Amino acid sequence: MPRSFAWRMAAAAAAAMLLVSLATGAWVWWQAEASLRSQLDRALAAEAESLLRDLEPYGMQGLAEQVELTRRRRGPVLALLQAPGGQIIAGAMPAAPPFLRGYATLEAPGRSLRALGLVLPGGVNLIVAGDLATVEQSAAALARSPPIAALVAAAFALLLGLLAARRLEVRLAQSGAAARAIMDGDLTRRLPGNPEGDEFDRLGATINLLLGRIEALVAAQRQVTDDIAHDLRTPLSHLRQRLEAAAAAPRTDPALIEAAIGDLDAVLASFAALLRIARVESGAGRAGFAAVDLSALASMMAETYGAVAEEAGRALEAHIAPGVVVQGDAALLRQALANLLDNAMLHGAGVVRLKLSHGGALMVADDGPGIPQGERDAVLRRFHRLQAAQGRPGSGLGLALVAATARMHGARLVLGGEQGLEVRLEF
Repeated sequence: MPRSFAWRMAAAAAAAMLLVSLATGAWVWWQAEASLRSQLDRALAAEAESLLRDLEPYGMQGLAEQVELTRRRRGPVLALLQAPGGQIIAGAMPAAPPFLRGYATLEAPGRSLRALGLVLPGGVNLIVAGDLATVEQSAAALARSPPIAALVAAAFALLLGLLAARRLEVRLAQSGAAARAIMDGDLTRRLPGNPEGDEFDRLGATINLLLGRIEALVAAQRQVTDDIAHDLRTPLSHLRQRLEAAAAAPRTDPALIEAAIGDLDAVLASFAALLRIARVESGAGRAGFAAVDLSALASMMAETYGAVAEEAGRALEAHIAPGVVVQGDAALLRQALANLLDNAMLHGAGVVRLKLSHGGALMVADDGPGIPQGERDAVLRRFHRLQAAQGRPGSGLGLALVAATARMHGARLVLGGEQGLEVRLEF
């Protein structure tokens, strides 16, 4: 428990409360004592003024009678009337000096007195005094309040710290168990959350999103491994068969060598495409983004593929808005557009349409059989090919590269079309 962050913070808060309360108590005691002393001084001045009212009409004898009456009443105020030589005329006061003018503190056995001395005509000294014990007790009572309140608050703080530490330990233990399960291979495990939605829950939700992304990447990696093993096995098997046939033949057949080289080129092209996709998905090229004239790029590709379409007996219609500029990698955008046009030429039919709107939407469409609705997400994965395209050239990586390029550029890739296929890159 002492290692718990919540417990340490609660203990630190409790200690800070106690220190502040002690300083506050000292300040309150000093202020209260000064204020109560000032009130006592005013009370002594008022008492002295009350006694002196009898001096003018009744003389010194009348004043002495009032002082003696004050002594007999045994009230909180003491009074003493002294002759110029210090002899007592009336009243009584412990530790009284032979002469006093103004305010002073007198230390008597077992008590302290606050006294006021006045010099009367003829050198007679009138002294009135009050006990300081009441002042000190009141000041001490006021000064004790902050430490007592702080002790109660500190106890509550420590209790709340203990409860918070226990709750935090439970939540961290649950998160630790989930993390160990994930490390052991259970990528579907997630950090627990509570409906309160506090800071830990928000952090856990973010980490769960990260774990979901990691799970998807690992699953995609496994799928890629399976796809590579499945899709490259056929050309490699063909390559081995041709090489075995060439080795067994008494004379080398150039056609076998050329076919083997073709198979090897297909494998190398697949690996090159995989490397391009991996580079794009890593986001390493974002640092080199620059302004790309998408209108000029699309016009150049339309001119190039227009001649290809004409040779194939097809037509390519281009409607390209001028002045469309995006931030990106020109080579990757050119490759992605080439892949879309290659697909339209190879798998589509009818007229191929290339369109770039002022809003930054790039579209390639054809009148071919298109892609079924249930297959449109799958064709964006590596090596996935439709059943109808199994016998045609290609490795199933073209649309995967287009999808990776779209993600890298923050574009939205949409596959649509009621008849034929319409692929849109919305920047």
